Amino acid sequence: MNTLPPDPDPVPVTPPTASHRVIAAFERITEAGRPEIWTTLRAVEDVLVDAKTVDERVKAGEDLPLAGTVFAVQDLIDVAGQPAGSGVPETSAPVVARLTAAGAIVLGKTGAAMVSGTWDRTKAGGNGAAVAVALGIVDLALSTGGAVPAALNAVAAVKPTRGLLPAADGVSVYSNGLVTAHRALTQMTGGDRSWPADVRLGAGEHPRIGYPADLPLGEAASLALDIVVARLTASGAVLTPFSVREPGFDGFDALVVPTVPEHPGIAEALADPAGVGHRLAACTAFANLLDVAVVSVPVLPGDRRPFGVTFLTRAFEDQIALDLATVCTDEPMTPYPEPGEDVVVFGAHLRGQPLNAELTGLGARFGGPVRTIEGYRMVLLGTEPPQPGVLAGGAVLDGERWRLSPAAFERFAAALKEPFVLDRVELDDGTAPLAVRCLAADGPGLDRYESWRGYVRFASTAGLRAPG
Repeated sequence: MNTLPPDPDPVPVTPPTASHRVIAAFERITEAGRPEIWTTLRAVEDVLVDAKTVDERVKAGEDLPLAGTVFAVQDLIDVAGQPAGSGVPETSAPVVARLTAAGAIVLGKTGAAMVSGTWDRTKAGGNGAAVAVALGIVDLALSTGGAVPAALNAVAAVKPTRGLLPAADGVSVYSNGLVTAHRALTQMTGGDRSWPADVRLGAGEHPRIGYPADLPLGEAASLALDIVVARLTASGAVLTPFSVREPGFDGFDALVVPTVPEHPGIAEALADPAGVGHRLAACTAFANLLDVAVVSVPVLPGDRRPFGVTFLTRAFEDQIALDLATVCTDEPMTPYPEPGEDVVVFGAHLRGQPLNAELTGLGARFGGPVRTIEGYRMVLLGTEPPQPGVLAGGAVLDGERWRLSPAAFERFAAALKEPFVLDRVELDDGTAPLAVRCLAADGPGLDRYESWRGYVRFASTAGLRAPG
């Protein structure tokens, strides 16, 4: 007989405050011993004042999505009260202001000049912003340096479609993971270009990806590309070589290229900055001629080698680039803040089912499996292909969430045939999105099954018929 008292309930872990994060950042600055990466480092007392203000706002119940986040800003981007080339600006650049409004705290400004690498001081490390992120001093950094500095320090870089960030063409977000960059971009997005109503949000289960066949690569960079091509192929993507002499997206949903072809020494980079810079940009230079979204990531999580890859997609298809890059980072990715509408499906529109192409053909993005509350039931309809009618009832049903652009949603809704309609369903996560269902329909009940796939598995052995 067990006479021991029951284990106490676990004590909830209190998330670190902004003040604690700032103190940890300054401790890391001391440990790292890299003063050359900063052009201006704010006084710890001033940064702690900002942190205390953020903590008080959170305590008062204010929703600050980036509370507890510290970031650095490259010297070419204005920060209020911090020296810039033309003086001391009174206001921050809009991208900086949006981050601080969401609770993020500026630690200081970093230089654009070449510095030594994070993990090997004999190697080139790009700019200070990327090194600050790689060292764990800051959670993210804003830079105009593009993907190369991020790659040299094995951190992620996201450069959105031109015009999506306010007055900040050419600004990239560096971070140690795509989730952090995505959180920042969610707050920053909203520039002088509007999202196309028919923007594609997904490339389906078998995206077509081009990779370069004629780039002169070092052994390590070539191996990194081979690893990524293999991982993408294993995930279901269709990989096809292309020539960088004729770059473009004809026939492709995205392109993937090595971010850098080699990792030069810091002495060489300082002696010949133009020549080394030209060589390092050789893999991605053609992208400067295209209106694209750019996402660069290390090849494998935790890999400190600089030979990552860069995903390129058409303008405004930033979500597709982010989703493809997560194949390398193993991170979950939530929707980018573009306009759209969620739709839940339960039958032949599910992945792998006959009508799924009606969603993927419209550029819909798979948002994950969902489950309803107890309040629905399915009946088998006499349609071709076979489909369930989802009606009010008393059971739980499994389905999928898909997100469509505004124009794609309108086309999808217009193509639905009777007895199908779009009507809201209540999910067990508390949301009530639109779903493909029926307000009234006759057919044999499928009460034995919580999902259409469950019935399809039954029918694959028993034959499509009314369940008995």
